[in-house]
Parts: sequence; structure tokens; C-alpha cells
Amino acid sequence: MNGSVKTWSEKLGFELQQLGKYVTQIDKFHENYKDVEIKLIVGKSLVETIASHIEVMMRSKVDAIQRIMDVAESSALASSLIESEREQPIDESYTYKDAKNYSQVTTSYSEHFGGDVNLNYSAVHVPTTVYGRAKETLRAIRWSEELDNTFKYNYKQDPSLSWQYFGSSTGFMRHYPALHWKPNGSNPHDPDLFDCRTRSWYIEAANSPKDVLILVDTSGSMTGMRKEIARHVVNNILDTLGNNDYVNIVKFSNITEQAVPCFEDSLVQANLANIRELKIGIAEMNTERIANFSMILTYAFELLQEFRETRRGACCNQAIMLVTDGVPDNYKEIFQRFNWADSPENPDRADMPVRIFTYLIGREVADVRDSRWMACANRGYFVHLSTLAEVREQVLNYISVMARPLVLNLTTHPTVWTPVYADIADPKITDWLWDKKERNDQKERYWIYRRNKKLRNLPKELEQYVKRTKKNPNLAGDMYKYRLMTSVSMPVFDRRENANITEWVLIKNAYWVTETREVGRQKANANATS
Repeated sequence: MNGSVKTWSEKLGFELQQLGKYVTQIDKFHENYKDVEIKLIVGKSLVETIASHIEVMMRSKVDAIQRIMDVAESSALASSLIESEREQPIDESYTYKDAKNYSQVTTSYSEHFGGDVNLNYSAVHVPTTVYGRAKETLRAIRWSEELDNTFKYNYKQDPSLSWQYFGSSTGFMRHYPALHWKPNGSNPHDPDLFDCRTRSWYIEAANSPKDVLILVDTSGSMTGMRKEIARHVVNNILDTLGNNDYVNIVKFSNITEQAVPCFEDSLVQANLANIRELKIGIAEMNTERIANFSMILTYAFELLQEFRETRRGACCNQAIMLVTDGVPDNYKEIFQRFNWADSPENPDRADMPVRIFTYLIGREVADVRDSRWMACANRGYFVHLSTLAEVREQVLNYISVMARPLVLNLTTHPTVWTPVYADIADPKITDWLWDKKERNDQKERYWIYRRNKKLRNLPKELEQYVKRTKKNPNLAGDMYKYRLMTSVSMPVFDRRENANITEWVLIKNAYWVTETREVGRQKANANATS
């Protein structure tokens, strides 16, 4: 009996061994690797080799952006000198390659770029909120044509480059290679929400990291259109913040209310998740009572001072954004205590840790003196808003103000690498795309229940639905494929010593006149992605 069991076990073992060889193809595996030579590799040497290759790759991208920056600055300066000598206005009949005008851009498929492009020239994208025929915009678009040769040279030197951009402070973006612009990457008939000035590569190159505290007046007078404009202002400010910034929103009347309760008495990183929560929190605003500006300004300065002293937050610039329909006083004593502490009587000599930006809401607001003074006396910017259409352009003005310390030093061009992001027209629209996908999922599940009222086939059909969504998570909705990439950007300075701007000035609270004044240098940004 023992012999029989032994024979059975040996036969079973042999059969299992042969089955394992057949299933795993172990003999072919040995055959393929019989000539393999095993070498001892030192981990440190391997890491150093990888680091060296990464350094070479990154250096080639930085060299490319350096060339774009040099050509952009020299072309802008040469163009301004020629125009000042001739004193001739720009030709109104001038046209450029508009990425939205498909008849102006011919394309062919490129495997490297994953779509139809034209490698012979660049195209220009102008945001919906920017007038493309404005003189300043046309001047910048014209001289930026000089970048085409640089774009092509960069791509020839480094074929691994993806897109190359030049983003102007006037709003337009020149991108190489040229392509047919499709809003949000899909349907050309969708609304175009893209603005290069709200992209992370532009924002992070244009500004140093900052702590931003947004104060929203919710007193009884902030009703109707004023409340809508205020909410729009806050949303646009949030759109200009990046991962290096810290932010919070406080609604106030004679009491304070946090837009997001769990963010109370703090500043949070301005990532997409936190920005989403803040936008949801500001969607509902109950307007009542009377605004107490002394209380809210004191609270804001104390919170920013705490973050400054404890080295939390961005540990760099700080700003207060005040959104209101009017202030009854200039609150000079509060600024002397918190912002001009080292020179209370002479603020021009004070080392101000916080800039003040005031956004005055309402067409019928006549007295703007205190709101303007608060911003100007604290090295900020004043904006008077009366319509929703002007909000985006006016809000973006604060970026150039926050960039002043960097712009004053023309010799320093910091190189900024962005985190990995999706190749999507507007990252902010990902929330909308995700909500759309969730609604389509819910709709499909609802019809599954409707088709199976007696619940006989429901478990089986639901199981099939789950398998389909796991296999292809983009089945529901028209979510399209995109690539993950990182960008390197560098600020481009206006090398002119001075420039003139014209603005409207209220005289004696009675009438408006235009006033031309001399201002400092302006700024744009160059970018390359890989």
C-alpha cells in the first residue's frame, strides 16, 4: 500500500511539474536568458548617472527658454525705439495668425504633438475678454513675430520639446507650433475660457509666492448686482493663485464669517482642491447689518502678522484684497500700527509687509477717495468696478503690482518649474468636466433601474456597468485624453526705462478726465513644456 501511495504521489508531482512548465513556459524563459551576464552595479553610480541625464535634459529646456527671453526683450525694445522715432501709429490693417481662425492656419498631423499642427510658424491666441485689435495688443503681437525663428531653432536643437509659449501682460499668447484652437481641447464651438495669465507657468514666473487674505463686504448695501460683481471678483482672484500661494476668504459685516469654516483663522495652500472649496463657500452670501472695517482690518493684519512671525504660509509677499462698495474712513491709525510700524508718520519710508488692494463695487459710488488712498498709501492698487465684463481685466492688474520688486531688478530672470499638470486648456474647468461625468454616470444608473423595475436583471446589469466604467473610466461624458507635462518659464522684462499710460481721474467728484503719467517697466512671460 505504501508503494502505491508513493507511486501516485510521484506521478501527481510529475504531472503538476509538467503542467507548471507548460503554463509558465519556463523552458523558453531559460532559453531567452541563458546568455545573460550578471554584473554588479553600484547604486550610487547609477543614481549619479540618472541625475546627470536629468540635468542635461533640464538644462536644454532652460537654454531654450533663455533664448526666447533674450529675443523677446530685444525685439520689444527695438520695436519701441522705432515707434518713438517715427511717431507713427500701428497699421490698423495688420493681421496675424489667429489660432481661432482656422482659415489662417494650415495644419498636418504630427505624432510628436499628438494632433494637427504647423511647424513653420506660431499662432496667436487672444482671450475672449481681450480686444484683439487694441493698439497695445497689436504692437506686442507684431514684434513677437520675431520669436518664430527662435521657436523653430529650439525645436531643432531639442526635438523632445513640446509646446513653446510667449504670454504677454496684454493677454495674448503666442504658441508654437501653430494649431487650430479648440476651447477645452474638444469642441471648437465651446466657449473659450482660456487666458494664459491665469496659468500656473505665467503666475509663478510673474510673482513671488504670496499670502493673500480676501475680505468681502457682506453688509446690507451689498445686494443685487453688487453682490454678483463681488463674487466674480473673488473667483477671478482665486483663479490667479498657484500652488506656491496661500489664501483665505473672510466675509464680514459687523461680524466675521469664514467662507469655509474649517479654514478658520488660517491660510491654506491655493491648490485646486482648496480653491474649489473656497469658491463653493463664497457662492452663498447673506447681506445684512453694517460693515465694521476697523474690526476686519485689525483681524486681517493680526492673522498675517502671526503667519509672518511663525514662518508659516508662503514666507514671502503678503496682501489684503478688500472687496466693498465703499469705506467711510481711511483708517490711517490701523495702518500706522500694523503696516507702517517703523515709520508711522512717513509711510514712504516704511518697510510695509502687507500690500492693500481695494476693489470698489458699484456704478453710482461717487466718493472713491478713501478707497483709493488705502491702496495707494499701502503700495497696492485701486479698482472701481461697475460691470461684470470688466472684472477679469481689472483683477489681473494686481499681478504687475505684486511683481514690482522682481521687475525693478532687470538682471535677475528666475527660472520656474511648474508641478506636473494636465495638457488641458483650462485646469479650472476640470471641476466642471468631473461634475458632467458624474451626472452622466447617475443618468445611466437611473435608466438601468428603470429598465429593471422587477429587479430580476438588476444585479447582473449593474455588475456589467461597473466593469465597463473600470475598463474605460471616460465612457461617461465626453472627457478627452490628455498628456501630463511640466513647464519651465521665465519672466520677460520691458527694458525701457519709462513708459506712459493714460487713465481716467475723477476731478472734484464731478467729472472724469484723462491723465497721462510715466510708469516703470512692464512684464511678460516665456514658457516651454516637455
